[in-house]
Amino acid sequence: MFESITEFGDILLPAFEVEVQSPSINLYTDVTKINYIIKQLSSTSEIYVHQQETGHYERLTVEETFRFYLNLHNRGDSVESLIREFGLEQLKKVRVEKLTLSERRLLGFLRVYIQQHDVIALIEPFQNLQQDERKVILHLISKLQHSGKKTILLSNNLEHLIHLEGEIFRLDQEGLHPLDVKEEQSEQAATEPVQLKIEKIPTKKNEKIILFNPPEIDYIESVEGEVFVYVAGERYPCTLTLSELEKRLHHFGFFRCHRSYIVNLQKVREIITWTRNSYSLSLQGTNKSEVPLSRTKLTELKEIVGI
Repeated sequence: MFESITEFGDILLPAFEVEVQSPSINLYTDVTKINYIIKQLSSTSEIYVHQQETGHYERLTVEETFRFYLNLHNRGDSVESLIREFGLEQLKKVRVEKLTLSERRLLGFLRVYIQQHDVIALIEPFQNLQQDERKVILHLISKLQHSGKKTILLSNNLEHLIHLEGEIFRLDQEGLHPLDVKEEQSEQAATEPVQLKIEKIPTKKNEKIILFNPPEIDYIESVEGEVFVYVAGERYPCTLTLSELEKRLHHFGFFRCHRSYIVNLQKVREIITWTRNSYSLSLQGTNKSEVPLSRTKLTELKEIVGI
C-alpha cells in the first residue's frame, strides 16, 4: 500500500495498492510520482530497488566485476556464460572506466540479476540504452520472472513498458488505471475498418494499439488533419476523425468546444474569459491544460452545465 502525499492541497501521489501476483507490474507515470514511489519502496527491506545511477569499481575490468559480485553473493554461475548472457563478451577485458554510458548501465544490471530478493523494483530500466542493450535487459528481466522473481517497473515512457510481460497501469492523481494494450496483427488489419466498442477509444503508439476508457481522456485535438487524444499530459495519435469521436463520446459527457477540440466536461475546472469574444477552458490536474472555447459554443456549454 502506497501512502498519499499532498502539498498545499494538491495531490502529489495518490494512495494506491499494488498486489504483485503476476510476474510483473508495470507502472507508467510522471517523474515526480516515480520519485515519491522510490522513497516508499526503499523504506522496506523486502524489495530491492534498482536505479540506473549506481556506482562501479572503475579500475576493475568487466570480467573482474562479474567475478567480484558472484563471489560476494556466493553464486556458482559461470563467469564466461554470464558475461555472454549480458552481451559483454567483447568487453570483458575493458576497464569499467572506459565503458560507454549504456554499457555501464548494462553492467549495473548484474546487481539485479544476482539479488536474493523475491520482489525487485526497476526504475527506468531502459532509459538512455541503445537498442541492443535494451534487448539484453528485456531478456534478463524475462529470465528473472521465469525464475520466480516478481518485478515492479516504473517509467515515464510508455513505449518502454509495452514490450514487457505483465499488466500496465497508468498512475495519475486519481489512482491506478489499467491500460488495455494490444499487439497489431498485421498492416492489413490496421487498414481494415475498425469495429469498435463504444466504451473504448483506440490510439496508436508505434506498433501498439492502446485503448482508453472515455473517462481517462482529458481532451482531443485536431491539428492539420491529424487527431490526437490527450491523457494525463501525454498525446496519442488516433485514426478516428473528430466528428466520429464526437458521436462516440457525446453520451460520456464530451463536448465539441471548438472546431478543432473535444473536451471531457468532467475535467473542466474553469471557464476563462480573455476578451469579449475569446474564451478557454482550464482542465483540472497538474498539467494545467487549457483548450479554446468558441464564442458560439459558450451559450450551449452554459446550458449543459446549468449556469
